[in-house]
Amino acid sequence: MNKKLYAARLSDLVLNIGVSLKKGEYLNIVVSPDAYFYAQNMAIKAYEMGAKYVNIRVSDMLLDKERAYYQEGDDLSFIPDFMKEYVEEGKRVSIKNVRIECRDERIDLPELDDEKYQTLSRAYRASQKSLSNLYMQTHIAWCVCCAPGPKWAKAVLGEDKTEEDLADILASILHIDSPSYLEYWKEEDKKVNARIERINSLGIKSLHFESGVTDFRVGFRKESKFEGCSSVTTKGEVFYPNLPTIEIFNTPDKDTAEGYITTTRPVSVMGKDTERVKLYFEKGKCIKAEAEVGQKIMDDYLKIDEGSSRLGEIALVDDKSAISQTGLVFGSILIDENASCHIALGSGYTSNLHIGDKDPKDFGCNESLVHTDFMVGSSDMKITALTYSGEEVLIMENGSFVF
Repeated sequence: MNKKLYAARLSDLVLNIGVSLKKGEYLNIVVSPDAYFYAQNMAIKAYEMGAKYVNIRVSDMLLDKERAYYQEGDDLSFIPDFMKEYVEEGKRVSIKNVRIECRDERIDLPELDDEKYQTLSRAYRASQKSLSNLYMQTHIAWCVCCAPGPKWAKAVLGEDKTEEDLADILASILHIDSPSYLEYWKEEDKKVNARIERINSLGIKSLHFESGVTDFRVGFRKESKFEGCSSVTTKGEVFYPNLPTIEIFNTPDKDTAEGYITTTRPVSVMGKDTERVKLYFEKGKCIKAEAEVGQKIMDDYLKIDEGSSRLGEIALVDDKSAISQTGLVFGSILIDENASCHIALGSGYTSNLHIGDKDPKDFGCNESLVHTDFMVGSSDMKITALTYSGEEVLIMENGSFVF
């Protein structure tokens, strides 16, 4: 698929389905320099749809790393007042948010001081926290999507492949290679929610994950419910947090995880690659990580704050998903997490807790500055539920749902 057509259909999908943009609303688009073309096209489409104002924020990882190289101490954690005011303005106008992910920004980055880069990242996350919480709590619609890039194409498909070759695959995953893509996602949402209704009817108290590299249990409060595909804001507006998405996810009780679980796909953590990470849990806390690749970054991640070593999400994905069947590792959380069951270390989604205006912390919801997904699914994964009525129910066998 050529770049122009991909940009046009991606914009149509994300603005109409992803964030349900309406006339007079505000939109923020976060993008790397490599994918600016796609953000620009989306902004033009948003204005065509009647958006009041569209802001494109270029997230430049190379520039951030160079800043971390040259600066020290307070300079490194400095966030200007105008960015803080932008957060407050965003809250006042309920600015919708789109992030366009393109792996080009992470390829061939210079090796810089990890600790200094993390200091910079923490400062930025802290400055955005009050607005980020509104997205996590589904008060405002948001969507993460993907765009191809020439470096990413070569990394995934081979040196002789182009951006358009990767666009073909991503278009197929997003179903924008067909004119009926909006209808497709509405129908997919119905199918996913039918499975969610079945799972929620069980009243799951805990899940037991078993495979050749995993023996892990995690619990859920009675008030927590699985969700997936589309979400609904507190104002009743339907949106899709991720495109593509087929996961069924829930917010676990942060104090219940026990055992060990091993990642089965590479994951970028704070801009650094990790592979085959074995996470050990006691009383909900990850007490140790053993990584074949990325040991230091995992050790550092678990120390970011109290919540970075506890779970904020458990997600179930069929190993026979279309993304999994490509046999490709995309190096993108957005795509790879929809090829495999995954867990997230960091903040939890309060939208999964049906508690009204009560404090989510009182219902085991984790709090943190970070939220990072780790793929753990495999073709030999077995997942068994223990219900609040004391029954054991098989949920997945050999990596696939049994219903």
